[in-house]
Amino acid sequence: MFSSAYLCICIYCMLQLGFQIFSECHCRNLQAGQNKNYICMLIIAQLSFVADILSSIHTDSAWLFPFVVVGNYTEGILNTILLPIYFCYVCGQITKPDVKLKRRVHIVLWTMATICITTVISNAFTDKIFYFDTAKVYHRGSLFVLPMAIVFAMMVIIEVFIISQKEKIEPHYYRLLLLFLIPPLIGWALQLFIYGLPFSLLGITFASLVLFTNIQNRSIDQDYLTGVFNRKMLDNFIQKKINASTDSKTFSGILLDIDKFKYINDHFGHIEGDKALMNTAHILRNSLKFTDFIARYGGDEFCIILESDDHETVQNTILQINSSLINYNQREDVPYQLSFSFGYAIYNRSMGTNPQSFIKVIDEEMYKQKIAHRS
Repeated sequence: MFSSAYLCICIYCMLQLGFQIFSECHCRNLQAGQNKNYICMLIIAQLSFVADILSSIHTDSAWLFPFVVVGNYTEGILNTILLPIYFCYVCGQITKPDVKLKRRVHIVLWTMATICITTVISNAFTDKIFYFDTAKVYHRGSLFVLPMAIVFAMMVIIEVFIISQKEKIEPHYYRLLLLFLIPPLIGWALQLFIYGLPFSLLGITFASLVLFTNIQNRSIDQDYLTGVFNRKMLDNFIQKKINASTDSKTFSGILLDIDKFKYINDHFGHIEGDKALMNTAHILRNSLKFTDFIARYGGDEFCIILESDDHETVQNTILQINSSLINYNQREDVPYQLSFSFGYAIYNRSMGTNPQSFIKVIDEEMYKQKIAHRS
């Protein structure tokens, strides 16, 4: 049988993973957080620990030994599947990823995963990956490193893909995604030379815990429904931009309001109104640069902060939003037409040194357009 220390480590890691799964399933909006792939990763890691515990049992019992064998096969298969799913999670964090590149990498990863899984399963006929002697003791086979090499190559491909999409990922999250595979990679290397502990799974648990902490911190700054930043984060961000502004370099802000939002709620229901808010956030994300800041100001109002202090750039941004809005309204599954009223301003010191005074200026400009639309 395995040692009590080994079992305690596995149980501790499984409790950590279980807590993360529970928190993500019951405390978050999966549609807004886009963390279904993350939860799938946690479940696979949890099952991998179960398989590792089974595979580590040393027994000559006729009824228990088949579970030991199945545990070895299952762990190899689950560890391989984890990487393509992590890639899907990464893609969900990228603003406007390269679709062709994403599809190609996705196909390559699943092809490599299929080859690796086939190799592991074929071990039942070849004993080249691992085998059990007559005393039912586990041994590594001559091709033991082959599936590990495939998994390592998959990790490298994902890392290269993340680097290629650097400009489309939030800087802090970019570093997090890039470093996520490092602990499992170190664990993989340790497991190659040291028997007795599931180093790769320990690495995955540590990496998932770091990712979980960042997801929780990120959710504090996000609007629960739409997934964009919330009012508190907006005020903090504008204050930082005001403090950093100079006579030669400042920033701009756009405030938009959904026209006739009350009409949507009254005639189509509040659930449809929520969809209108989520679709507005989606339109804004697809219209803006990654460096542009988007927040829900309140109700049906959204605020956009741009790095640019050029009027033409701001106007072009509004044109781009309206262009995306036209494309959205051409969809046949939408029972109403969305329209926006805009107000914008380039910040200068005369507008005050706090976020509320700057937003008030934009709000007044937006209200003028709102009245014009009603007319």
